[in-house]
Amino acid sequence: MLLAATKAPYTLFIVDDDMPLNPREDYDCMGKMVCWHGRYRLGDQHDFSEPHDFLQGLFFSEYSSGHDRNNQVFAFLKSGKAKDARLEYNRSTREWELKENPHWTSESDWYVSSRYAASLKDEIPDWFLDDCLSALSTGELFSLVEQIEGMVILPLYLYDHSGITMNTTGFSCPWDSGQVGWIYADKRRIEAEYGKVTPETIEKARQVLEGEVKSYDYFLTGQCYGFQLFREDVEVDSCWGFLGEIRDVQDDVKDYLPEDCDPAIVELLQFRYEKLDIDEYLEELREETEGLDCEVG
Repeated sequence: MLLAATKAPYTLFIVDDDMPLNPREDYDCMGKMVCWHGRYRLGDQHDFSEPHDFLQGLFFSEYSSGHDRNNQVFAFLKSGKAKDARLEYNRSTREWELKENPHWTSESDWYVSSRYAASLKDEIPDWFLDDCLSALSTGELFSLVEQIEGMVILPLYLYDHSGITMNTTGFSCPWDSGQVGWIYADKRRIEAEYGKVTPETIEKARQVLEGEVKSYDYFLTGQCYGFQLFREDVEVDSCWGFLGEIRDVQDDVKDYLPEDCDPAIVELLQFRYEKLDIDEYLEELREETEGLDCEVG
């Protein structure tokens, strides 16, 4: 795609950026984007083999040794709300027992997978917290991660049909779309950005993450542009790395024009759907201008 406009002595082109910067690699982002897909490399680089490992690691990093012990995982397991795991106190052995049900044979096929012989109010070893987290499903882990203080985490959905596009709300087509990961910012990232965690800064962080996903979607869908500005037939300025709807890109380009270039040139931009060579275009424009000068003369 190419847009062109002339307002003497300048000619402005907006063109596709064939080598755009990847927002997840080349921008300073607040959020961490973690994705899994069989065919595409999406989001930020990470070492989590599957979503369960990521959520377990995220919760573990918040509540392992040296962190607040009043975490939700033990209360959740004691409540009986977990589908295939529960935490019960054995008075005879004076141990907390983590019981799991793999449903190998029947609903009553519960077994003790881990034991901890001390109060849950004391400093709990990391291995027992890790065992408890491993016993939970991915959905249960996500519900606990959402409750972490200062955590903003949004789902990422991908639509794959003649190209790919991403959002945080999902797509209407169930066959060509599905969730591929999450983008999140924890308490430390929010405090580093805004000084403290409040309902207001939580909402600001949420908006920032949504904006980062939108920018990444522009990258995935090829809505990446640059401009070249010529004074007569000499290129005097150019800039690349614009992402977004073409109307918004046009508005952004105005801020880069020199003072003696009328910003109204942006409003004159027209699509040139045919394959157009800029040098040929400028040559044709020069010949037209010379022809008009001759007629006037």
